[in-house]
Amino acid sequence: MKKKIAIIVLMLLSVIIPVKAFAKEQYKTLNLEETLAEEGIEKQFTDYKETDDQVIIYLFRGKGCAYCRKFLEFLNGITDEYGKYFKLVSFESWYNEENSNLLGEISTFMGEQASGVPYIIIGDKVFGGYTESYDDSIKSAIKTLYDSEDRYDVFEEYEYSKKWDKILNPSNFTVIIWTICLVVASTVVIVLTNRCNTKKIVEAIENNKVSKTDEVKVEKLNNKSKKK
Repeated sequence: MKKKIAIIVLMLLSVIIPVKAFAKEQYKTLNLEETLAEEGIEKQFTDYKETDDQVIIYLFRGKGCAYCRKFLEFLNGITDEYGKYFKLVSFESWYNEENSNLLGEISTFMGEQASGVPYIIIGDKVFGGYTESYDDSIKSAIKTLYDSEDRYDVFEEYEYSKKWDKILNPSNFTVIIWTICLVVASTVVIVLTNRCNTKKIVEAIENNKVSKTDEVKVEKLNNKSKKK
């Protein structure tokens, strides 16, 4: 019964408080090859393929950004060795306002407001800016995330938090409380109605038994009278 009530509450909340789904697909993004091409960087690999098994490197960049270009050249150079482990999803945030706003939201969610680009996210690791001193740490982050059984994806976590922020928004508390009260009241009515119907059925059965008993007694008396 408790499980049924919980399911009903969630269903009602999803109707009463619609939550807009967040997805990175709604933003303008480029993969590794497309990003290299946009920056005029000649790719150094031939058999690189993107698969669902690869971990995602999220890159917020600016078109023409020198440090972004250096990071892309670094990725380009390690693709033969590490390409089986990662794929790139890049957001151009200098000329795309939606991507720029997203950078602010995501960086705040990660615990530190981005001061510029490149802004690199690998699992729960953030690299603000890029220098060659990051190279080993970036490689380690890629391999560690790839080997992890529970891969952290910032966009999945961000989407989850946005849904609950919407549901738990103070402006929705009254709706939630009344919804729960409605569900509880409806459940109580159903339970009481079922009990009442059950009681009537039991009483009807008992009355039927009594009637049959009386009929048997009358029949016995009639039989005795006939014998006399």
